[in-house]
Amino acid sequence: MSHSEEREVRPEVNARTEHHSIQWAGILVGGIKLAVLGAIAAGIWWGLTPYFRVDRNTDGDQFRAFPQNTIDVIALGSSHMQYAFNPGYFYAETGYYSYVFGSVCQPFSESFYLLEEVLKTQHPETVVIDVFTLLPQSQVCYAEGTYYIAMDMMSGKTRIDAAEGIPDDVDPETKLGYTYDLYMNHSNWKTMDFSDPKKIRAAASEEQGIAWGLGYVDQDPEVLQFTPLEVFEPQKEVTLPERETIWIDKLIGLCEEQNIHLIFVKTPYQEDQADADKLAAIWKYLDSKGCEYIDFLAEAEELGWFLDMDGDTWHNNTWGAEIVTRHLANVIQEKGYVTRHTENADAKQVYETARTRAAKYLLNKQNVNIYRLIEDAPKYPCTILFRIKGDTRTSIGTYENKALNALGLNHDFINAKEEDYYAAVKDGVLLQESSEPFELELDGNRISLTEDDILFNGASTGLSGEMQIIFCDDAFEWINAVPIDYASGYFWKKSCDGWTCSWNP
Repeated sequence: MSHSEEREVRPEVNARTEHHSIQWAGILVGGIKLAVLGAIAAGIWWGLTPYFRVDRNTDGDQFRAFPQNTIDVIALGSSHMQYAFNPGYFYAETGYYSYVFGSVCQPFSESFYLLEEVLKTQHPETVVIDVFTLLPQSQVCYAEGTYYIAMDMMSGKTRIDAAEGIPDDVDPETKLGYTYDLYMNHSNWKTMDFSDPKKIRAAASEEQGIAWGLGYVDQDPEVLQFTPLEVFEPQKEVTLPERETIWIDKLIGLCEEQNIHLIFVKTPYQEDQADADKLAAIWKYLDSKGCEYIDFLAEAEELGWFLDMDGDTWHNNTWGAEIVTRHLANVIQEKGYVTRHTENADAKQVYETARTRAAKYLLNKQNVNIYRLIEDAPKYPCTILFRIKGDTRTSIGTYENKALNALGLNHDFINAKEEDYYAAVKDGVLLQESSEPFELELDGNRISLTEDDILFNGASTGLSGEMQIIFCDDAFEWINAVPIDYASGYFWKKSCDGWTCSWNP
């Protein structure tokens, strides 16, 4: 091709190139417009979503309202954890701050994202997670809605990410609805009162205030009977499916990354053979990963945990929770898993309130187990009134003498067993003691310690026995008067005689 021909072609090439450039510019501008429109649409979608919330779980809001970077220990899991771990008990044992970030039938995958949510405002040194939702029995409560309940405790991107933890057999529309309330409850606009903007804004706002229960759910003892927990030996070897090991590994990895001590547990409940086989497989897998775990089923007898007395077939009651929490507290303290605890005035007020509430759970009139009472009372705010008629028949031994002294009673119940003794103690401080009966005023009440009874404003507190201990809160809103008769050994040597017992300690 000659130079003249080349010059004749160039204008055509340049025109074609210019045309392509214009086309690409148009596509780019169009793409930018679509991206901007998409971002605007996403923003509107995300912004409107909170206004369509219905019966939302506000536990996450109240957790985020807690003073930041104060919580030392986090407990995760289903209702098995919510009923078994009491931060008020844990505080009484250790002085450390803890919180139960649980939810009903909490899917194991969602526990991972809930820990991510925790780490936005807190940096616990220890995480305890219950493995119940990996066991066959949990399938009876594994409705799709349990994912939504857990996800509703999350915020921002964490909630969106948590959708990937929902099993593939859940349809995409349901997943989308769990992520965005606007999609699930889009027809909610029909019930909105647009004449009251404040009310609409309030529905979209986070719940104010903190959860004074700290995530713990209490349950009163109902069947006062010692029933040994049936524990099954594994019979069938089970292999954990990948859909479960992936979340176990993610939890392990996240805790390692954040320098968190991770403890897997199975709180006491009535297992069956299938659960026993699966639980053995879980412990085997955790052994292969070098992870720590506590099997409370295997340790129930040693810890003195009994079905009925300490919990029903699934959940711990307030007495069972004390056993579980105390054991976890001992493990965490002995292994030094909390090293950065810092006192916080606002948090301390919450935990002192939780400790006061815990005293009522453990020391109220339903509890007549004198051993549990005298072991727990020194840890909780309470008033103790005491009278004993000296008697050589007393069965008080070295252990009982030490336990009574730990209550604040300044008397030698072994070497001075023939002496009468009367005393009043408040929050571990001895108010008054004497070898003779006396009266005193407490919180506007006239307390009379007589030879045969302890009276409140002239009224008897009940059967006195040869020895009597009264446990009550400092405001006298609840009173537990426990009589003890040495001649029969009533309550003292056989602590379940006050109940219908199927087992005697």
